[in-house]
Amino acid sequence: MQTLDTEIAEKIISKKIEKKEAMRIFDGLSETEKQQLISQIKSLTGITDVTNGNFSSSKRLKPLDQRDLEDHHREFIQKLTEKYEKFVPKSKANVPKHHFHFVDQRRNFHLIKEIKQLHFQVTYEKAEGAYVYDIDGNKYIDISGDMGVNIFGHKAPMIVDAVKAALDRGIPLAGYSETIHNATQIISELTGHDRVLYTQSGTEAVMVATRIARAATNRKKIALFEGAYHGLSDVVMAMRDMQGNSLAAGPGMLQEFADQIIVLKYGDEESLDIIEARADEIAGVLVEPVQSRHIYNKPVEFLKELRNITIEKDIPLIFDEMITGFRVSPKGAQGIFNITPDISTYGKIPGGGLPTGLVAGSQKYMDLIDGGTWEFNDDSMPKSKRVGMGGTHSQNPLKVASSYATMKEIKKRLEKRDNCNYYSHTCECLYCKLNTRTMRMVEELNQYFVEHNLPITIDFFGSLFRFRYIDSYWGITEALMFILMRMNGVETNIQGNCFLTTAHTDEDIRNVINAVKKSLQTLMDEGFFYEAPVEAKKEEAVFVETPKPVENKSISKIDQTTDSQMQKLKDLLVRDLKRFNQ
Repeated sequence: MQTLDTEIAEKIISKKIEKKEAMRIFDGLSETEKQQLISQIKSLTGITDVTNGNFSSSKRLKPLDQRDLEDHHREFIQKLTEKYEKFVPKSKANVPKHHFHFVDQRRNFHLIKEIKQLHFQVTYEKAEGAYVYDIDGNKYIDISGDMGVNIFGHKAPMIVDAVKAALDRGIPLAGYSETIHNATQIISELTGHDRVLYTQSGTEAVMVATRIARAATNRKKIALFEGAYHGLSDVVMAMRDMQGNSLAAGPGMLQEFADQIIVLKYGDEESLDIIEARADEIAGVLVEPVQSRHIYNKPVEFLKELRNITIEKDIPLIFDEMITGFRVSPKGAQGIFNITPDISTYGKIPGGGLPTGLVAGSQKYMDLIDGGTWEFNDDSMPKSKRVGMGGTHSQNPLKVASSYATMKEIKKRLEKRDNCNYYSHTCECLYCKLNTRTMRMVEELNQYFVEHNLPITIDFFGSLFRFRYIDSYWGITEALMFILMRMNGVETNIQGNCFLTTAHTDEDIRNVINAVKKSLQTLMDEGFFYEAPVEAKKEEAVFVETPKPVENKSISKIDQTTDSQMQKLKDLLVRDLKRFNQ
């Protein structure tokens, strides 16, 4: 199930949750949560006023698809192409000049034939703070966040100084340094995990984590969830067919690997039942707690139940926090949800801009890498069996220095914590300030989308956010929006995820908001959104009266059903609704 987003709003509208129950839940939400849920219901029903008994039907806009282009749309695209070529001429010239030798795995991503001439990445000249600069002299506010790596802005002084100092000391790849001892200690302190292992990438970190799980349990299967991304290793790349079978994810990937993967539906009660039933063959459960491609899916109660089951069945629970780790809280999503896995994998931010990955976890599991601790002056020896682990650059001094500088800065900025829940409006710590600023920006833009009946929403978690077209997946209208945003001075990430950093000022955020609105206004004026009538019946409007105060009691259960699995599912749904986006 998708938690607290379109599917949940649909369940409310279709009365799969009774009106009385929905009103009780709604009354328990914060004002921010109420507005976000109402926005979804407005978007789904065309209702423009859902308070105090008033409502009206509107026409919901839909984005134009490339198959529906007319002559005036093509004329606009041609004029935009000519304008864009004058805007970034050197960047465009670089593509045919160098594409034979330069293999870029991202080049064909989201390619649409009708706007092929607009489909290329600009060539950067430099980056600093919240900005990137291209070789044509353009300056952009960067919300790509280096795909999640960047939290302190480009060219952060403490990181640059740390890497320069490491270069001055030399780059020995064998042996230890004081820096790596200090870095692992502070990472352990921030995450709450016992021990920390450096790897060469996030993909490698996940691969090692699954290997640890298999060694610890002597089982083969890895259970993971549809919609998550865990890196490039064949060990975790599989997709689910309509019958629930696991299939190799693409050319060059072997079905033999996919056969050792169980792909489940995220947030679905049935997935918990499958894990329980197949516990004796599952080596580990791998979870992206907030899926980086589906940020709206945050089934907290599902995760808590999953944690209970994995403890009961002695299955290692692995949280993949590549995107959310050190992004939304020091521990990542697990810090927000208050759920502690056995093993966590991190990447991106801990490298401070240099490639790295981390595996952190309890001593029980991490000892499988080096055999555990032992002393010099007694008969102690490594107590644990060991799994294979190597990597020439795992402990590269440059990335370790960058990592240590990043961790120190995070710790320093956490010292201002006061009544902190990582979304506090009053706390001055790094995460509260960054998360609440992102939330305010998203709220304003989502309200703009609702007011203009645009089928767009921004999903967010902490300072991670993603534009989502409700009625389509990467059509020509969406692609043009991001081209126009670039021409309006905002650089995004074609892969979808966007981020705010501590380097973004209030003025930068205001300019991002204005660029989004300006770009969409252009597309509306040029007919790239069209009206799709939506019938809204009065009985479908859920929040048509101001909720009356209710006693502070636990939410009553949904009507009893003879199907125990369905009851569990409804219970999870209600609990997650009440905890909406906390």
